Amino acid sequence: MVESVIDISRWPLVYYVMPEQVGEEDAHKHIAELQAILDRQQPFVLIFSGVELPQNSAEFFRQYKAWGKRTRTAQQRFCRGAVRVETDAAKRRSFWRKALRYLTQSTIPYPYRVVANEAEAQEQAAQWLAAGAKHDAR
Repeated sequence: MVESVIDISRWPLVYYVMPEQVGEEDAHKHIAELQAILDRQQPFVLIFSGVELPQNSAEFFRQYKAWGKRTRTAQQRFCRGAVRVETDAAKRRSFWRKALRYLTQSTIPYPYRVVANEAEAQEQAAQWLAAGAKHDAR
């Protein structure tokens, strides 16, 4: 059993390293930690890295899809955006092309960006959080 899958120690930056595989026994833990982030009812930015998609993780994907449908409104309200850190330029382009498909299909309920490094991720997060704070103040 994994201890913690999501790092919130630098809130409102939330770090999620996608593992190679999410076993059936750990799928609920990932979903519970994602839910706990939304339950805070505070703006945040998700910064993630790791594999594109965990392999042999059907139960995780089933639970994640159901959770995503249930929480779409809360995700739109509190998640200011998601940033994927990918140092490899070719992989970064590939991730971005795939992300554009999701964004145009309205699958992702918040802004999404693929960047080359942690500094760019933090810069993007700061921009989204600042823009959201201005919007919230209205």
